[in-house]
Amino acid sequence: MHNDWNNVDFNPYTWMVLHPRLAAVLKRVGVLSNKRYERLKRTDPRIIRWDLRRGIPFPDESFDMAYHSHFLEHLPKPLAPVFLKECHRVLKPDGTLRVVVPDLRYWAARYLESFDDMQDGKSHLERHGKAIDNLIGQMVHEEHSSTREQRPAIRWIERLIRGGTDRTGELHRWMYDVFTLRDALEKAGFFNFREQTATSSRWPDWPAFGLDTDEDGAVRKPESLFTEAEKRS
Repeated sequence: MHNDWNNVDFNPYTWMVLHPRLAAVLKRVGVLSNKRYERLKRTDPRIIRWDLRRGIPFPDESFDMAYHSHFLEHLPKPLAPVFLKECHRVLKPDGTLRVVVPDLRYWAARYLESFDDMQDGKSHLERHGKAIDNLIGQMVHEEHSSTREQRPAIRWIERLIRGGTDRTGELHRWMYDVFTLRDALEKAGFFNFREQTATSSRWPDWPAFGLDTDEDGAVRKPESLFTEAEKRS
């Protein structure tokens, strides 16, 4: 995120940002790891805690640009068009929507490469299994990726409080390639589609926000699909 933006999220960090004393206590007793606490301190203190499945909590034509990254694939397929229409609603005429999702074509190609290597005796089963996991693993796993790093007792508490991945929205509910994403955007009222990279955009000085880089500042690899579209004036 970047503090110049109106940031909206629904993960536990957003709740703890609103209760910093409790977050400090959770860190002292070991429930909140150092890594998570440092991430919490970098979270926008004005972040809006909101479930975007309920719509976008802003009036019509509020913004010049809207951006969401690795979010759309977590919505059930029938709900995605509803959310994209909400993005269209809150944008001003000529506004830009930037969408970042995992690229289904990229991951499918990695699986097929691994499959061919297995047939030629060039690949290990472990690497082939990893290719399958990268393609469909987040559609089926039952434990949060961050929870697996915790001590056993803390993992049990987290499961009790947060519930499973189906409840918290961590699961992938659909996957997109360039054609299906454009189709979804077009049906929501957008046009003038442009494929971008992590550091290119219609928006001036986009790289300065650092929104499409990893936490260490590295540019994400090509497994992500970067697409921008416009709202007609």
